[in-house]
Amino acid sequence: MIRVGVDAWNLPHDRRGIGRYLREILREWREGFAARVDVTLIVPEWHTWTVRGRYREEAGAPYRVVSRALHRRAGLDALWFPWNGCSWTNFSLPAVATLHDASNFVVHGYAPDTQAIFRNAARHCKGLITDSEFSRGELARELTISLERIVAIPLGVRPLEERGNPSIDVASLEPYVLYAGTSERRKGVDVLIRAMDILAATHPRLTLVLAGTRGDAVRGDEAAHVRELGFVDDATLAELYRHASVFAFPSRYEGFGLPPVEAMLYGIPVVTTDASSLPEATGGAAAYVPPDDPAALAAALARIVDDEGYATALRTRGRAWAETLSWTTTAERTLRVFESVVR
Repeated sequence: MIRVGVDAWNLPHDRRGIGRYLREILREWREGFAARVDVTLIVPEWHTWTVRGRYREEAGAPYRVVSRALHRRAGLDALWFPWNGCSWTNFSLPAVATLHDASNFVVHGYAPDTQAIFRNAARHCKGLITDSEFSRGELARELTISLERIVAIPLGVRPLEERGNPSIDVASLEPYVLYAGTSERRKGVDVLIRAMDILAATHPRLTLVLAGTRGDAVRGDEAAHVRELGFVDDATLAELYRHASVFAFPSRYEGFGLPPVEAMLYGIPVVTTDASSLPEATGGAAAYVPPDDPAALAAALARIVDDEGYATALRTRGRAWAETLSWTTTAERTLRVFESVVR
């Protein structure tokens, strides 16, 4: 059995794809791999007795919680940094870092201050994991390391855990195009809003529903056909998936792109871009448009809404692809990386 210390510093706060990634792998390790891995949560607070309940609740299990300052006494075999690099570097154990993409290197102005954190991970960690073959190549180039140092492990997907009832009347929004995630320019939400402006002339009843934290692509004075919900719980998001006419994800750059695959699992036809990792992550089962092309995006959305046969074909292909992506596989392949670095 391998005893892995997991850097849990952002676990109570992260509701993005990275937070879901860590929670799902911890759940899989706990339910299916307990004979192979024992988890300890490593936290920044030295007074762990005052915070361990919060970390355990977020992790979904009563794991041992150890302060960074005392991690050397915890009898660990390896450390895992899942949050895009090492949040601390004064360790001597074999370590693995997950670097989800290279956006901070290649997207202009996007968190350039974090580049040093990635370089530190490449310098200090024996193992590096990323989410796609696309990101593997990008990171190897930007970090000037060999491809062999990075393992690409695709993310999984499963139905959302629905606790309680949806917080809004989702059916009252129909018909709508759904986007889920932070409304930021990197993800092309500005292009999506412009595409909806084009569609307003021919599809006046069609609404764009934005579910997620507001980012720099939303001004706040968008037209009436844009409905901004902000962050929604999983029960509401699942209901939004079920009722959507189409899911749009026109991102300019992704290391994987979990939301469109999640949408596919719920049987929604997906439109995304032919850029970065998205064709790989969606398995060729979506409609693809160039990034930064609102007219092409509007045409793709209109075709899905107007052509039921085409929409049905996308639903069928999308669900079949999503069902091949398992968190169990992701967790098992991740565990294999740890087994390789402690040999």
